[in-house]
Amino acid sequence: EVRDVTTFFEARGHSVPPRYNPADWIMNVAQAVPVEELARRGYFPSDKRPWARKEALFVDEEEGRDALGFTDHHQNNKVSARDEKRIGFITQVSMLFKRELQNIARNRKPLVARFAFSFAMSILVGILFLGIGGEGSSDFRVVQAHFGALVLVLMMSMFGTAMPSLLAFPEERPVFLREYSTNHYSVSSYFVSRLATEAIVTFPQMLLSTTLTYLLIDLQMPFSYLLAVVYTLAMTSTAVAVLLGCSVEDPKMASEFLPLLFVPQLLFAGFFVATELIPEWLRWVQYLCSLTYALRLALLAEFGPCAEEDGAEPGQPNHCQSILDNSGADEDQKWLYW
Repeated sequence: EVRDVTTFFEARGHSVPPRYNPADWIMNVAQAVPVEELARRGYFPSDKRPWARKEALFVDEEEGRDALGFTDHHQNNKVSARDEKRIGFITQVSMLFKRELQNIARNRKPLVARFAFSFAMSILVGILFLGIGGEGSSDFRVVQAHFGALVLVLMMSMFGTAMPSLLAFPEERPVFLREYSTNHYSVSSYFVSRLATEAIVTFPQMLLSTTLTYLLIDLQMPFSYLLAVVYTLAMTSTAVAVLLGCSVEDPKMASEFLPLLFVPQLLFAGFFVATELIPEWLRWVQYLCSLTYALRLALLAEFGPCAEEDGAEPGQPNHCQSILDNSGADEDQKWLYW
């Protein structure tokens, strides 16, 4: 029976790998192992059911088709164009998208854990920086904490979405290779459906996180603007994570790429070291980091108004302007950051 497939193959020396489609594994074993070896291991038990008569399986065949009515690809090497025609791109994307949603509905624990992570981290960051956005700009320590809170808000959007996307493709790689090799769909339709699914799942996740941090930290920029920046950064991080995940076969190896994805983002964002202090021959890396652009957009919206104000006392430096200068944020280049 179908439920005994895994134990049947395990008992005969060909265990189904973890997270591998049993139907694909059956085809793989049938193609890779000689028939004599399969027979020796007991893959062909005799059918002792009284009604199972061999002659009942044979019916009249049409030319070019087998007994079941499928195209015979080995008869005269003729295959009709209708049998080889692949379905359209839109149909591929819609069917793959539907399957992705079904997988999410069947396995809800990762989705719940994803939202729980965003909720817990947003509450933690919001409490640590409670009301810091409304404390003014006269004290540099307050401005620096305000800056740090904004960086953490953006970093959470990257962590919360990049990690699941980075591990997803290595886990699904065997199924993807089997289905792609049998001409089920194209590479582009697969990844379009994946990104569409991530876009739908990511938006409520970012909405939850942004709402909590915005209210607790008392950020000054418009809420819709912050949500747009956070959501765009999250989707960009998802795309980069998928790219890295496609380059490895093992999910454990994929997790080793996380520092490569996040550490350069922090180092070149202008938080730990001012952009102008980075060696000139290395500054170009900042333009490859999505966090750099997102942070500059957020800083211009959050600290731009107070940067235009004069200090509370004569000769007092404008701390907001110092934050913008250290991060390299330029109001005239806002369109480029987007």
